Amino acid sequence: MHPKGRTPVTPQLICYDGFEPSGKMHIAQGVMKTINVYKLTFAGCKVNIWIADWFAKLNNKMGGNLNKIQTVRKYLIEIRKVTGMNIDDDKVEFLWTYEEVNSKALDYCPLMIMMYIAKRNKPPRIMSRTN
Repeated sequence: MHPKGRTPVTPQLICYDGFEPSGKMHIAQGVMKTINVYKLTFAGCKVNIWIADWFAKLNNKMGGNLNKIQTVRKYLIEIRKVTGMNIDDDKVEFLWTYEEVNSKALDYCPLMIMMYIAKRNKPPRIMSRTN
């Protein structure tokens, strides 16, 4: 018992993982990830898995087509279900970077501008303009 008669509350450990939806899933992404997530949830952790669909668009995966990227992200979640990952309880949550960025656009706007410039300019080009 807690000294003041209350039971102490132990915060739940939250683990993070993520991936960029870029096509077919290989064995390490499918089976091994499911095994590791199972071990974490069995130990009492909550697992948040970030799906980096916004970065897939920036990296021109699936031709930069967000609809195709979102189809792939759904496919990858279904594979995780098939390999035995229990995503129906509150211990595993999938988060979408595209939704996060859009919900906080003003916070991310400076970052997006810098990434836009960086994507279109390579270091040698930038360096040649500073000399």
